Amino acid sequence: MCDDRPRHKVQNTSTAGQTVKVSEDQVPREASLESEGTVTTPPVRRRLSIEMVLISAGLAIGLMMVILGLMSATTGRDALGYPDQIVSVSPAPNDRQVLSQTEISVDLIDGYEAELILDGIEIPTTRLEDAAPQQAKPGQQIELPKTAIYDQGNSLIRFEPTEGAAVERYDVGVHQVTVNFWKIEDGRNAARSFSWSFEVL
Repeated sequence: MCDDRPRHKVQNTSTAGQTVKVSEDQVPREASLESEGTVTTPPVRRRLSIEMVLISAGLAIGLMMVILGLMSATTGRDALGYPDQIVSVSPAPNDRQVLSQTEISVDLIDGYEAELILDGIEIPTTRLEDAAPQQAKPGQQIELPKTAIYDQGNSLIRFEPTEGAAVERYDVGVHQVTVNFWKIEDGRNAARSFSWSFEVL
């Protein structure tokens, strides 16, 4: 059978100046496709760099750790175990840098009263309004009794060791504080307690 397809002649001029006729069967496939107006190129595959893979993995791990931390974290107040009626105490529980005459204080929510027990010694309590003179002038210094002072206006009880007080100073070592607190309208018989310790160096 005869091939009636048109033959394309390609002239190839050599360095010797000779002209050689090349048949279509000898033309490379790429040249044939180009002559027909259709050129296909293989798809280019993007190679992922090791740096990008490591960065993506690091971000994923970091995000997971943050999520787990938020799910399991407890606030400072929850970790210290304060009752709902206590806002804060000082010195803080397990504090190990307390001086020998550091003030002890307990801040309560409104409407509560309290008393302090230090190393098993019940500290007498004086209400601030009973200790302050009725005719006190603004800026006048008031000498408070050497007891625990309860300030009902701020729902705060505090005690500072001093000479002549039930406890004059802390010895070196661990000390325990217990605060008994109760709602004023319920009376002392409804008291609850909270204890913590601190260390004097």
